Amino acid sequence: MPSFAMAQPEATKKKPRKKWREILHVADSIRYQLRQSADKGRMLQWGDSILMAELQKSKMSDRKKARFMKHYGKLQKRLALYDKRLFWVDSLLAAKYNKVTFDTAYITRPKERWTVKMLGNLSGADIQTNTKEGGVAHETKVMADFRGTLSMAVAYRGVGLSLSVNPAKLAGKNKDYELNLNSYSNRYGFDVVYLASKTYHGHTDMGSGRIDIPKGLISQNALNLNFYYVFNSRRFSFPAAFSQSYVQKRSAGSLMVGASFDGSKTVVGTDVEHPSLQPITIRLNEFAVGAGYGYNLVAGKHLLFHLSALPTITVYSHDYTESATETLDEDGLPETTTVRNRMNYHFPSAIVTGRGAALYSWRNKFAGATAVYNFSVAGDEEHLQLKRNKWRVKMFFGFRF
Repeated sequence: MPSFAMAQPEATKKKPRKKWREILHVADSIRYQLRQSADKGRMLQWGDSILMAELQKSKMSDRKKARFMKHYGKLQKRLALYDKRLFWVDSLLAAKYNKVTFDTAYITRPKERWTVKMLGNLSGADIQTNTKEGGVAHETKVMADFRGTLSMAVAYRGVGLSLSVNPAKLAGKNKDYELNLNSYSNRYGFDVVYLASKTYHGHTDMGSGRIDIPKGLISQNALNLNFYYVFNSRRFSFPAAFSQSYVQKRSAGSLMVGASFDGSKTVVGTDVEHPSLQPITIRLNEFAVGAGYGYNLVAGKHLLFHLSALPTITVYSHDYTESATETLDEDGLPETTTVRNRMNYHFPSAIVTGRGAALYSWRNKFAGATAVYNFSVAGDEEHLQLKRNKWRVKMFFGFRF
């Protein structure tokens, strides 16, 4: 009598799973077909041959196949029209992407067209104020909650798009809002950072002792902009370290000039538990210019390190405080008036931007981290001085194809 195992039909046997290398091979072949179709101006029609092959294998009747081909023929005409427009746009991007305005012994463009990156971002901010009242110094230090985001970025021939998600904000644990916009090229670039925070907390040291400041008493809306211009743009590349749209082949550095703007509105409130904290609004508008230096160090074939500093000295400031005072009107009734006091300028009032990066590359992949630090100081510590620190760190992994 045959055993049950011998009687099992062949159809019940499990199909062998595809190995990881086989999956990568299939993905790479699709990428190659897509690239060939794009070179011929058939980016949207690259799957025609695959579709036709699958249609021939299908068990559809000849009538259904004819009906399908009729509708697909109309779709093909639209795809052909869109392909012409895409090919024209791609030609413009290719001409700009492949234009050589640099020393190819030091800088080059990646051969691959697409770049995909996964990023983790962390940022923070803190404020320190120093005041003197009646010869007694007061110091306040507060910091906002850290903000972390996860993002994904996709770029084609140097033109990119990214999407970021803040898990803590989605969960309702962080109500701060931050916007970062930056653009780095070999010759010039800029950073724009906007922060709206109500989570500042810390302490203030007064003559009567230390007072803890809980969240909600201090809020700030701040806008920081900084711009740089690189003199040695033919050999030194900012985007090689920060956007990976170029590759730094040999070490190089450059002098830079730049300009910075720091504008903020800081509101200090009070409540029943903190009557000694006087409500006040501090407004800063600082414009500064300066010069600095940046350097890319290529260590071996795979490592790249970047370090740069751009200090700028304030050439224009419009800084003042606003506070409410109780006065009596003509009828002897109490009324609230707003008193504005201009903050004294003290040299050197400055805005400093520092950047750093580390990048490791192998084959068509790369991983690393970047950091940008902003420091600004305004006012006179004999009356009122405000120092602000803002930083952000990115860790990333990406690949090109």
